[in-house]
Amino acid sequence: MRLGFHVPIAVSLERCLQEARRRRCQTLQVFTSAPVQWAPRPFDAGEAERCVTARRGFGIWPLFIHASYLLNLASPDVGLRRKSLRRLVTDLRFAQLWQAEGVVLHLGSDGATARWATVLRRVARGLHEALDQVEPPSRLILENSAGQGRIVGATPEELGEVMDLAGCDRLGICLDTAHAFAAGHAVHEPEGLDELLERLESACGPRLCLVHANDSRHAFGSHRDRHWHIGQGQIGPGGWRAIMSSPRLADLPFIMETPKAAKTAVAEDLRNLKALRRYIPADRRPPLPRAPR
Repeated sequence: MRLGFHVPIAVSLERCLQEARRRRCQTLQVFTSAPVQWAPRPFDAGEAERCVTARRGFGIWPLFIHASYLLNLASPDVGLRRKSLRRLVTDLRFAQLWQAEGVVLHLGSDGATARWATVLRRVARGLHEALDQVEPPSRLILENSAGQGRIVGATPEELGEVMDLAGCDRLGICLDTAHAFAAGHAVHEPEGLDELLERLESACGPRLCLVHANDSRHAFGSHRDRHWHIGQGQIGPGGWRAIMSSPRLADLPFIMETPKAAKTAVAEDLRNLKALRRYIPADRRPPLPRAPR
């Protein structure tokens, strides 16, 4: 088990690594540019090489890239789907350059305009086309949704069907705890968590490679996507004991995407790290990286 945060790249990738060290990260997730803009950052092979070397020295691995929030492979708008595909290919190329584990993405929504089977085929075709344009080992990691609106991926069976239709080996699964809880999966109870993980295994195979560790601001089954601080939301302390004690999740990286204000971001992240570690059984709790001087 490795613990880390989503850390913004406000200035540079090198600065981002320093911010990750301040948060005592063992693993890390980043955007390649602002999450609500289409324009990508420029490729910089020199920066990438320096940061790969630094990340190894800091012991921060694996690295994940989160795709822009603007992407929508499920959209009925052909232009938007093409734009989304181009940007997804760019992020996959950054994953190669930065030696990231993969690109995490939300699968998008069709806005209630088509049969559901048509929507799933759209998404699968986009995933296949993106991976076809970028050489291995870059891969795409599909994140479950909270079930709001017509966003794809609220159930393991939807994720599995998209994977089957895409027909690609380079697909993984990210389990977001807040999204699962809001979608009505009882991750806050040992039996409910086991049931969800068994369904994921059955529908998708052994492809779960990342946990987004977020509490939920809103109630169980609310279908509302709002992250909250570890142990302070609706999943609560008992739920986090169940999640962090699960042997099925013991070898996975956990990335927190908990809320924070710009001026207090590091302090808030460190509080959430302390809280999450508290719920890990002592014999499984990873060592805490040394804080930078």
